[in-house]
Amino acid sequence: MNKTLWKMPVPATGLFRGPDFKKLDQRTCEISFSIEAEAGVEKWLTLRFEGVEAFKCTYLTALRSIDRELRNEAYGKLISVEASPWLSEVKKGHDDYCATARLTPKELQHLMICFDDGPCYELICESFELPEEANVVH
Repeated sequence: MNKTLWKMPVPATGLFRGPDFKKLDQRTCEISFSIEAEAGVEKWLTLRFEGVEAFKCTYLTALRSIDRELRNEAYGKLISVEASPWLSEVKKGHDDYCATARLTPKELQHLMICFDDGPCYELICESFELPEEANVVH
């Protein structure tokens, strides 16, 4: 069963701007978007992903290529996809490389978040950081 790690503090339809995806140095990626905060002030939130091995972005017209139940589960939420064929493929390549290079393989996870009408972002990474005032789901 997939695990919900974070839920957006506003409905996915309520973004002012974004989401914006950035690929940064050292296998780091960010997804940023702005929401309406107290007194109508615009507030930016950023999800940061570290040790990224792979990522993909699916837009509105291709969203049907992702299982509907999975899409619904990740709508407005960051989830960890537990039974992931994509994660298995990437992990095999990662582990094989680490064995050849005599490195200790890192624990990887498949994370996913979908926004209104797309995009739907999926990342295979080592870790992630949530906004300071994150709405963490336990």
